[in-house]
Amino acid sequence: MPQLGFSIYPEKYSLEEIYDYINLLHRYGAKRMFMSWLQNIDNQEKTFEKYQKIIHYANLREISVVLDLSPSVIKSSGWENQLIEIAKQLGLFGLRLDEALPIEEIVKLTHNSYDIKIELNMSTDKTLLTELLAKKANLSNIIACHNFYPHEFTGLSLEYFLEMSQFYKSYEIKTAAFVSAQTANEGPWPLSEGLPTLEKDRHLPLRSQIKFMKAIKWIDDIIIANQFISETELETCVEVFKENCITFDIKPIVSLTTIEKQIIKFFHHYRGDRSDYVIRSTQPRLIFADFSIPERKNNKKVSRGSIIIDNDLYTRYKGELQIALTSFTISEKANLVAQIIPEDILLLSYLDPWQEFRLHLLLD
Repeated sequence: MPQLGFSIYPEKYSLEEIYDYINLLHRYGAKRMFMSWLQNIDNQEKTFEKYQKIIHYANLREISVVLDLSPSVIKSSGWENQLIEIAKQLGLFGLRLDEALPIEEIVKLTHNSYDIKIELNMSTDKTLLTELLAKKANLSNIIACHNFYPHEFTGLSLEYFLEMSQFYKSYEIKTAAFVSAQTANEGPWPLSEGLPTLEKDRHLPLRSQIKFMKAIKWIDDIIIANQFISETELETCVEVFKENCITFDIKPIVSLTTIEKQIIKFFHHYRGDRSDYVIRSTQPRLIFADFSIPERKNNKKVSRGSIIIDNDLYTRYKGELQIALTSFTISEKANLVAQIIPEDILLLSYLDPWQEFRLHLLLD
């Protein structure tokens, strides 16, 4: 089950403000914290002490902290040849290499005696991991995390994201990716165009971003990249982590009857003998066999994501719920009642036959 993570960029804030934010995320179940050293070139001694206190505070709440580094920043900080000792001193769970060090150095880092994790940038290419494995790196100390992209239109394509995520997960490596809160606007750099891994996520509701990351099953830690998310937005997405199946947010397109609402809220299962046209949930027709579902005279043209319920005219099929997978026209024996929101349509591609799914009705 994926875990919630978040990011802290503490340079402009007091320890009390940062502690308050950590406490907020802790209350909502966060287990992972991302920090970046890339932007720290001045007052490093004072900044180091501040980071050390923050990391200690997070560790007391069982939140693991990974610090982002690059070869140039390591050199300017004077941390060459002592990275593991620095990580231990800070209290870090892991060191993220935004840019790779020489292969031999990374291999050595993975064999550290403290089991500090070395996090690879999994948004680059497959060569680094392949070479590390060939050089006998300690796989148990390797984790991986995608980049985030502050500049609009530069985030990863869906195809490439899936390819790299599947590649790293095939080696049973713990993975992470970033999502972007809509109520937060701060990152490590003075730019506020969102901080997603996937470009498609930049302007989507956080809830939808997280649902997608869960649905693909290749991401272990889902990290909110920008800081100071509102508690209201946090509340809308945290419930997603508790769900054990894909949940589609839907909006009604008619005034639903009590029975239609009950059918929609049913614990659905995708019938295994799949169709090109619909996902079938057949159990409701047994539960609601004795209830009337009148014919609706509304629009009969459906599209991908349309929610259909068979009415009284379909006799033995009455009460069956279907999700349209393509555009077609239903008969008078079926009612078009709702539509999956556009942000969740992609999730249909990751629902497999025999899987359970839920429909979450959004009411104005």
